[in-house]
Amino acid sequence: MSNEIDNLLNKIEILPAAPSMMVKLLPKLDDVDAHFDEIVDIIQLDPGLTVNLLQICNSAFFGQAEPIVTVTDAVSRVGYQSIYLLTATISGAGSFSNTPTVSIDTNRLWAHSVTAAFSAKYIAETAQQDANILFTAGLLHDVGKIVLAQIKPGVYDDKFYGLTEDGGLEREQEIFGCTHAEIGTALMRRWGLPAPLITAVGNHHAPAANGAEPLAACVELGDMFAHGQTDRRVLASPQFFSRIKALQAGPEAMPQWFKKLSANQQIIDAMSQLKNVGQPGKN
Repeated sequence: MSNEIDNLLNKIEILPAAPSMMVKLLPKLDDVDAHFDEIVDIIQLDPGLTVNLLQICNSAFFGQAEPIVTVTDAVSRVGYQSIYLLTATISGAGSFSNTPTVSIDTNRLWAHSVTAAFSAKYIAETAQQDANILFTAGLLHDVGKIVLAQIKPGVYDDKFYGLTEDGGLEREQEIFGCTHAEIGTALMRRWGLPAPLITAVGNHHAPAANGAEPLAACVELGDMFAHGQTDRRVLASPQFFSRIKALQAGPEAMPQWFKKLSANQQIIDAMSQLKNVGQPGKN
């Protein structure tokens, strides 16, 4: 199957751009203090990313008394974790911005991905998993749908945007010969992203497979939690509660996730608009 998917990818005219900034930054997360200068250098070597990052850091959301004028200032004053989230989102936006939009609304898909990313991060913190890896996985969990939409434009329509319910992956397999999770896995391998990230995305609709739980469970739950912001029935489904149970999250967890999403809604909304900012070849 992997060879078939690779052959399919080779036939796609415009593939999603690799989020190369994530590849460079994720290995530095093990010891931020030791890699501070490297982190700054990696970011500021990309002028487009630097401009976008400084604009966001100087926005009303961060409420800085004095303007932030350099990447060093941004990392020092806003904090590395926040800078990583912003950098990953700006970089990830480029993966959604350079592909044909005739058959799929990438803005809509991107907005969902941003909410899923923040949700997966909060769930990861509860489950004591790597929040940065799972934030990144949330951003990229549906990137395979951009490829599927180019294989047979218009065939899957609104199914690209809704919750992947029981039978959804089987329909993808029947229509396209593969699923969006399999396509996403192949893409991320090409991009050279870390194995835990690939595992989390590739198995986010089958967390128990290949020893992927709890990483993939956090992504699946983040995906469902994001869908649940517009359709609360999702949050009452047996599947949703089974994933919470699998992560051993207590009954107090969900109100905390709601509270965190609400507190950060302004930045989530801003990040959801970044799809049109990403510039292929510059992230």
